[in-house]
Amino acid sequence: MRSHRSFFPTLRIFLIAFLVSFFVLGVSLSLQWLVYDDWLHQTGSLHVVGTSIAAVVTFAFVLHWQRTQQERQREMLRRFEMIAHMNDRIRNALQAIACVTYLSEPEATENVRQAVSTIDEALRGVLADVASPPRSPQSKANDTSAATVRKSA
Repeated sequence: MRSHRSFFPTLRIFLIAFLVSFFVLGVSLSLQWLVYDDWLHQTGSLHVVGTSIAAVVTFAFVLHWQRTQQERQREMLRRFEMIAHMNDRIRNALQAIACVTYLSEPEATENVRQAVSTIDEALRGVLADVASPPRSPQSKANDTSAATVRKSA
């Protein structure tokens, strides 16, 4: 299953690089034909070697650029997943603090709940502008139980 996930993006990268290099080849040959045959009226063979080298260099450049972009995107997703994981762990620890405070000193609960809410809003704000990857059902259940604990505290 994992090989299919890595095969299609790699195929897409090669296809984009090939199409761009083929475009460069076509435009270069068309311009040569236009300049030599139409404007200069010199018939003869087209300079295919230079044009082919330009297409190969373009293919290599676009391939390298696309792979670099793909790696940057993967690294960004890893960072966002780490932030989401830290967000869940911190929120769970804060909920435990709120519950313990409620059990030991009920009069201090309001201050602790306000502090927990402030930290929770700050943590949610970190991920608000980012389209995070789909979350597992277990983490959604943790969020639901966390909201229940907060409301009851």
